[in-house]
Amino acid sequence: MKSVDTLILAGFVFLKDNLKIAMKFISSLFLLICISLSSFDTNAQGIEFFHGTWEEALEQAQAEDKLIFVDAYAKWCGPCKAMAKNVFTDAEVGQFFNSKFINMKIDMEEPESMTFKRSFSVSAFPTLFFINGDNELVHKAVGAKKSADLILLGKSAIKKYDRSGKYEEAYLEGDRSYDLVYAYVKALNQVGKPSLKISNEYLSSKPKIDDAQKAKFLFEACVDSDSKLCKELISYKEFIIKTEGQASWDEKIAGMSWNTVQKAIEFEYFELVEEAIEVMKNEHSSAKSFELEAPMMYYAMMKDLDAYKTTSKKYFKKHAKKNETDLVALINQINEHFKDNEELEAKNIEYARQLVKLNNNEANYVIYCQTLYEGGKKDEALAECQQALKYFESQNKQAHKLLALKRYLERV
Repeated sequence: MKSVDTLILAGFVFLKDNLKIAMKFISSLFLLICISLSSFDTNAQGIEFFHGTWEEALEQAQAEDKLIFVDAYAKWCGPCKAMAKNVFTDAEVGQFFNSKFINMKIDMEEPESMTFKRSFSVSAFPTLFFINGDNELVHKAVGAKKSADLILLGKSAIKKYDRSGKYEEAYLEGDRSYDLVYAYVKALNQVGKPSLKISNEYLSSKPKIDDAQKAKFLFEACVDSDSKLCKELISYKEFIIKTEGQASWDEKIAGMSWNTVQKAIEFEYFELVEEAIEVMKNEHSSAKSFELEAPMMYYAMMKDLDAYKTTSKKYFKKHAKKNETDLVALINQINEHFKDNEELEAKNIEYARQLVKLNNNEANYVIYCQTLYEGGKKDEALAECQQALKYFESQNKQAHKLLALKRYLERV
């Protein structure tokens, strides 16, 4: 950046003599700074790793009441490199891990890592740890993970980190301070324990809290879309979007609505699905597919074949036909709940064929060939496998899973 400093100094010399030259200088300076900054890899969209000491990480974890996520790696480890390049840089992974954890990468072959290695028994790379602020292991996994699997691993760790007990005692002894009750409700929600009774008791006591505190409390306390708390939360929508952002609001509304769908399934009460749909339609910024996804889930769990057939056909035409992720979810749902129904098996083959049309990668071909086989079309499945393998070979691409599937089909 030395050249930038030189340019700045030269600019001030010209500034007093010639305004036009000065304006050109400012424009050039701005362009140079933009170019210089763009050359740095800030990794802003992926996981932001903490670069302090282990003791400092423990202090921050205690202060923020978070777990520490540790990537215990080695420089020569191929899977470690792949995760660093393809997973830790993923925007969705970054958004989740940066908000939920203190993140650290520790090279297990550096001298300063020996204490950690002995304390937590690192014997393979990468090993992924979740450790609390008291230096206690909460969750651990060995081996590289894909983005979606890493997020699931993080969610599992959070659910294991149950701190509700330390707040429960104070609450039962009569402590109704805002910070205590908020922390108690948050801890209960984090591990999936009921919190509605505590939240209602607290709000019914008419605590002396301002609007910002109440909005924050409701944003944490509200867990489903069919409760009185949901209506109160919605009354603070504008304020919450300003403080938390539209994405966080949408995520909250979606989570609450899916919780209500689960409740509808538990009690076999479809009206709750309709309530969830109404909240999503009115409060979520882009919830078009939920209107069909929620009933589909309900009908699948209730084994309501006729209703599922009708709804899933609409869903395919309106949403999934041009969306790879939605198509895979639809195929998996039919496989899980209606595997022996001939009509839906035929539809699944149609959906899998469309999946390959959208993206003819190996993963989608495997799904297509498996769907053919499970639909009683073994010979067609084998033929498609063979044809796909020829295509990948012509493109100089490896297709190990497809090759394994072909060998399996040849044996059965």
